[in-house]
Amino acid sequence: MDNDMEFKEIPREKKVRKKKHYMARFLIILCVIIALVAFLLSPVFNVKHISVTGNDYYTDQEVINMGNATKGGNIFIHSGISSIKSRLEGNPYFSSVKVSIGLPSTLKISVTERKQVAALIYGDQYIVIDVDGKVLRKTEIDPKITIIKGLTLSKIKVGEKVKAEEAQTLTRTLKMLSTMNKGDLYFKKIDVSGIFIKAYIYDTLIVKGIPAQMQKAIKSGDLQKVISKLFKSGYKRGTISLGDHNYMSFSPAC
Repeated sequence: MDNDMEFKEIPREKKVRKKKHYMARFLIILCVIIALVAFLLSPVFNVKHISVTGNDYYTDQEVINMGNATKGGNIFIHSGISSIKSRLEGNPYFSSVKVSIGLPSTLKISVTERKQVAALIYGDQYIVIDVDGKVLRKTEIDPKITIIKGLTLSKIKVGEKVKAEEAQTLTRTLKMLSTMNKGDLYFKKIDVSGIFIKAYIYDTLIVKGIPAQMQKAIKSGDLQKVISKLFKSGYKRGTISLGDHNYMSFSPAC
């Protein structure tokens, strides 16, 4: 009986020690967590810098203002990352937006901009569009980019693709303009009202052909070479006519 009683008392003592051991661990972990939270909420992690990358049309400060990004708040709790991202994504110029933190105190805004490639005239307004025909903005001030004339527009809404009766012509012309930008060439305006489009280098120097011919001539660099030769020869008036197989002819104007 005595041996049995002693045997039963031993585990009771061990259980008491284990409980005390677990309680001490819990208190230590709790103190560490409290200290860590206090450190993360300290002024060390307040937003002191806001960086912006990927922007071209808008300045850094304009992007910051549009996103309503502010300094001073805790970078983990009060930086407003989701709100900033949501506001910027509402701007049609931005195809993608990423907002992140850079420890200890930097808020990072990274955007990918849609490039404005042309403008359409609609009443007394210029409708600025990207290479996909998406309307980026409306303005009454000349945007100083290629103007496309001769389209019949039926829907103009910022943030959506422009609707034109000559949809296929618009698509082909925009592809040609994309090639133009890559080929270091600039057209002041493009008239698509006829069977052949007319691309104006100057008001008096015109390239005439279909979009596919122009795209091929620009991509190969042949059109740029012809234009360069004309400039060197003093020609700034006339028409460059494009044909199949990169054929080009020039008719000077009086």
